[in-house]
Amino acid sequence: MIQFPGQISNETAPRIGQPNIPIAAAFSFLKDTRGLVTWNLRDLTKTLKITAADARQVLAIFEMQGYVRAAGEENEWMTTMAGENASGSAAPHFVLESVEKALSSLKDRIKSANKGPKAAFTVTKAVAFGDFLNERPQVQAADIGIDLKRRTDESSEQTFLRILRNKSQFLHLSFFEAWMSIRTHRKLI
Repeated sequence: MIQFPGQISNETAPRIGQPNIPIAAAFSFLKDTRGLVTWNLRDLTKTLKITAADARQVLAIFEMQGYVRAAGEENEWMTTMAGENASGSAAPHFVLESVEKALSSLKDRIKSANKGPKAAFTVTKAVAFGDFLNERPQVQAADIGIDLKRRTDESSEQTFLRILRNKSQFLHLSFFEAWMSIRTHRKLI
């Protein structure tokens, strides 16, 4: 399922030798590596919960695209500036405790919304992922995948997500995709 700009669609792409990993999941790993000098194959397999064979294929594709390059040690890799840009990463500049506090507040807002009978949506799934899971002192904003079930026709999904986010700079909310609960993550509900 890996696909890069300018390639044929996932539906028509050949499957031979291609890992069955959504591109968004693979890029989420690259995003997590921002701020690391190097990382290894085991980090990739552990984060995405994939086989070493699939990880090597992902690495080969990323290397061909210029998103990663081999580092000095065997099986050590570096994410290039192109990889940082393609993954949408930012320099880790938030204190871990601030992101953890924002996640705790989000959990409370989700609970309140789910209990409130007038809320337009119920949150059925919420998972958080990102470099904060590695407990580094400086991290990026946490990525959150939210799955919603409509209760009323009064509000749009985007508006509901903005309300949940509560203008927090420490959180990036998006709609839930299945890969988000496969890679390393933290359940919020």
